[in-house]
Amino acid sequence: MVGRLVGREAELDRIAGAVVNARGGTSRCLLVTGEAGIGKSRLVAEAVGSLGDALVLTGHAADMTTGEIPFGVVADTLRDLVRVAGVDVLLPAERDALAPLLPGAAPRLQVERVQLLSTFLDLLERLACERLVVWVVEDLHWADSATRDLVGLAARTLPAGLLIVATVRTDDPERTPAAEAALTSYVAGLARTPGCEVLPLSRLGSDAVQRQLRDLLGSRPSAEVASRVERLSDGIPFVVEELVAAAGRPELTTAAAVAAGRLGTLTPETRRLVEAAAVGDGHLRISLLEQVLDVTPEELDTALVEALRAGILTTDHEHDAVGFRHALLREATSRETGPGARRAWHRRWAEVLEDNPGVLAGDPALLAVAEHWHQARDVRRSLAAAVAALPSAERIADPHRETLLWRRVLSAWASLRDPEAVAGLTLREVVAQSVLAAQSTGMASFLAVLDAVPVHLLDESERATLAVIRAITGEAKGDIDPRFREMTQDLFDRFDLFSGPRDLFSLLALSLALRLPASDERSVTGMDAAADIAAELASPRGRVEHVVLRSHSRQFRGDPHGAADYLEEQLAQLRDLPGHYVLFADGNVVWCRSVCGEHRRAQEIGEAALAQLRHPELSVGLWEHLVENHAFSLTCTGDWARARQLLEESAPWWEDDLRTSNARLALLDVAQRGATDASRWTSLSREVVPSGAHPVIVRHLVAAASAASGDLAAARSEYRALWADDGSFVADDCLWCVLRDAARAEADAATNNPDRDDRDEASVHMDEIAAAVERCRRYGRLGEVWPLDLAAQLDRFHGRDARPALREALAGWERIGHVPDVAVTHLSLAEQEAVHGDRDAARRHLAAGREVAERLEAAPLLARADALAERWAIGPRERRTDGVLTEREVEVLRLVAEGMTNGQIGTTLFMSPKTASVHVSHILAKLGAANRTEAAATARRQGLLG
Repeated sequence: MVGRLVGREAELDRIAGAVVNARGGTSRCLLVTGEAGIGKSRLVAEAVGSLGDALVLTGHAADMTTGEIPFGVVADTLRDLVRVAGVDVLLPAERDALAPLLPGAAPRLQVERVQLLSTFLDLLERLACERLVVWVVEDLHWADSATRDLVGLAARTLPAGLLIVATVRTDDPERTPAAEAALTSYVAGLARTPGCEVLPLSRLGSDAVQRQLRDLLGSRPSAEVASRVERLSDGIPFVVEELVAAAGRPELTTAAAVAAGRLGTLTPETRRLVEAAAVGDGHLRISLLEQVLDVTPEELDTALVEALRAGILTTDHEHDAVGFRHALLREATSRETGPGARRAWHRRWAEVLEDNPGVLAGDPALLAVAEHWHQARDVRRSLAAAVAALPSAERIADPHRETLLWRRVLSAWASLRDPEAVAGLTLREVVAQSVLAAQSTGMASFLAVLDAVPVHLLDESERATLAVIRAITGEAKGDIDPRFREMTQDLFDRFDLFSGPRDLFSLLALSLALRLPASDERSVTGMDAAADIAAELASPRGRVEHVVLRSHSRQFRGDPHGAADYLEEQLAQLRDLPGHYVLFADGNVVWCRSVCGEHRRAQEIGEAALAQLRHPELSVGLWEHLVENHAFSLTCTGDWARARQLLEESAPWWEDDLRTSNARLALLDVAQRGATDASRWTSLSREVVPSGAHPVIVRHLVAAASAASGDLAAARSEYRALWADDGSFVADDCLWCVLRDAARAEADAATNNPDRDDRDEASVHMDEIAAAVERCRRYGRLGEVWPLDLAAQLDRFHGRDARPALREALAGWERIGHVPDVAVTHLSLAEQEAVHGDRDAARRHLAAGREVAERLEAAPLLARADALAERWAIGPRERRTDGVLTEREVEVLRLVAEGMTNGQIGTTLFMSPKTASVHVSHILAKLGAANRTEAAATARRQGLLG
């Protein structure tokens, strides 16, 4: 007995408003929240059911007792799309890419997870360009984490003409605290997304309950019945319906109780049907149920009719569909099914799904089979099914789901006599593949995989290799901690890893040679051996790994230029592989080119690679890798606006805010604004093994922030920690700019105040910097230039004539396009020319340095230029006019008074509109004017315009 929707007029109006906005091109995301039985699905169905000109697509998440099936919602949505719009609605390329989620479809192409998800998002966008698309996601709280991430991504990158409506159950007493916290955090994060709003459903008031009662009964109930139903239902519409259906039985006092009350009236045959449906929820088909129950079509029809009349199940014979009328009814059935019966139903579902390939989408079906065999507690069949489902998990599941299957495979090893025969893999292969899969997960998941390994079945060298891998798991990106070098060296000393089997495990072990000291010849030969093994592995990833490892060998030999050349040559032959394997290697090319000073080529590759990330949020690790390296090159060449754009747009997608990319953004803040909040980085630099960001960059940031704030002693402490750590010099491709900044900070302080109290300490530090410079390798054209700058800083620090060295450095910086370094060097030359009496040369360098600083909007450089102009009284363009405005500002002000825009001013004075805007802001501040008109009037009154 289901009546019409009552008491939800305001909520219907809000959904209708969201539909209107979506039709107008403003996309929306609505989260309809509330407790069980409150009417979330009913409200949504009522709201979107009459949108005749819209394409309404529905995907259901299912709280299967087997667990969550990755992308069941997406597969259900695609099935609904084909049902509503026909199979031709999908373009051939879309059908190929989405084949793993389409019933009966076999992919003709190799499909990777990012490609599949990107295609689904592109499909939504394409459909939304044709007409309004309403994507209804039922029971989002039961969706797997991968689907939640996809919905969150769709909400954040909504195309015009798409409305997402998701129902979310809140206040579920059966949800674990951890699951409740995760869901709360997810909903809160989604609700903060622009264009997303939460629509909470509260319990019905007394008047609405009475209206619902009258509608269900067809007449006004007695006062006693109305009072009892109102009291027992507590305003929950589902309970009102169930109480009316049960004639107001007083013992049915909760939503769960009224759901369970329905089950007591069923015959044994129908009870079996309902139990089987509860265990198989998420992939219910009439044709499958017939086999699961092992009944004739007539017997199934009889049971279905009774379940329909009892108000428990719903059917759609045309589309072979069965479902529970309400989730509470499925939950009640699951609670009342005994553990033995539940295991038996899991077994039947696994057998039937295996016997009927193509009825369900391929990848979700394989994952469901694996879950059913696991829940059936059949270790042998569970092992075989888990191995069979692993390619599907890699393709459509999040890494945690994939590692969960690997853990089950590992756990089964000690329980069976012939696990290798069942799995078709050796334990050595399983361990290697599971460790590789877990590397892209969090620490807890990675350690869980290592804990699941039956180490007593491994040989001594395999156990030792895993021990080293476990030890370095918490290490930061790029960090080469001395303890790990000693552990790795001991591993290579005790075992001949080079003579082991040429398999994936040996590749893992030999790759650890990266951790050896650079002086150990095995650091390169180990990487070469690993590369050879990768080439022999018959997989796309093996082909790319071979190329990447070979390039690493060149890079570790001190030849990043050769590494980049090799990578570009080889990658040109690998563009047929799934794009994200190759794009990661492109990021390595960007870095190698950058540290050689080949920025034009680095930035061409970086921009091209980023342009291929249609939905970069789907590949956060790859995205960060590209952004981090590309932004470094952009920062070097002075394209700070593009670097900042990339870093700021990307940062919200990282798991935390202590990544190398965030450190680069903070370093940019120091260079451009003269300050940053370094407190979180300071604490990170004190850790023995920092996490998240590269430790060299962390210390560089902390030191740079300290120096910018005037605390040179604190900066010196951070710098010295780097010079004292041999591991820092392994990463000398990061260290050169740290040495540059340290030397400049000491030289600036010495020239500004030769009689500083810490002069002796500074002198010792400069000697340490000079010694550190000699330990660093020089890479490419950049390696020719930065030592020249260091030599000039030593001359400045010791009071020698630094002009020759500075001129050489300036020519070098200009040659490789390091615009910020050009500005710094011009200002240092202005200082030196003034010291040695050539005021005209000083003015020229000061003007050149200021022009670049203005373009960069670099406040510290502009402040230094002002200080030099004032100290040495140099530069006709920079002398003060009546103590208020510079000559340049007067020029700008004259054009402001003529009514010119910033763009017109920039064209007239050969500067960018942004630089003109900065000048105007400075003028308004200096004159205390509220706007341009008032500034012009004030200047005229004071005679500043001449």
